[in-house]
Amino acid sequence: MDIPSIARLMLRVAHALAAAVWLGGGAYYVLALRPHLRQADEQARALAGQAQREFGEWASVATLTMIVSGVIMMFDRVTDGQGTLAYVALLVAKVLAAAAAFWLAGAFVRRGRTARRAVDRTPRPPARLDRAWLILALGSVAFVLGVILASWYPTGIGAR
Repeated sequence: MDIPSIARLMLRVAHALAAAVWLGGGAYYVLALRPHLRQADEQARALAGQAQREFGEWASVATLTMIVSGVIMMFDRVTDGQGTLAYVALLVAKVLAAAAAFWLAGAFVRRGRTARRAVDRTPRPPARLDRAWLILALGSVAFVLGVILASWYPTGIGAR
């Protein structure tokens, strides 16, 4: 087992754990928390808002981890001559899906969301496909494409 193979494995683990935190938090919010917040009292909403802000810090670290490890893995895979056209096409689709999810989630910019929501307390009607669902869908697409790409490109561990 050589050092580059171990480094590839460590990058994959960091990338996968960060994706699990980011996507898992989004799935929990969309599927479990948000539906109950529509009928919740003000104290429960305040607690959920505080929890979301706390998770936002974890999500920011996860986003940065995914970007840094992803860029390193991308250059490693594409520059070694083993990146086929099909591999690159899937990689581009994954990067676009992830970038769109990060952008929609506001990962690249800080916005005054809390101040704006504090003023506007009118409940919104539930939507079938809104921003949160779109973020979750794009993140899921990027995750699945990442699993396919990782299966396609071995780390080199165990190779003889």
